[in-house]
Amino acid sequence: MIHYRKILELHHEKISLREIAVSTANSRPKVTEIIERAEKKGLEYPLETEMTDQWIEEFLFLEKILGGNP
Repeated sequence: MIHYRKILELHHEKISLREIAVSTANSRPKVTEIIERAEKKGLEYPLETEMTDQWIEEFLFLEKILGGNP
């Protein structure tokens, strides 16, 4: 599972993409994609409590979940 909240938190703390990727066990391109989608959709840290990893995934990647194009 991808820890979206942690990725966005570390990005907010100005941690490098490489360090975020290592600490969350994701590829650097995946971390970059998540951060870019969050910025494009206006999702900024700090996050509300109800914004779980699942909520963030659905918010950022709804078209992929529904089977459409990104």
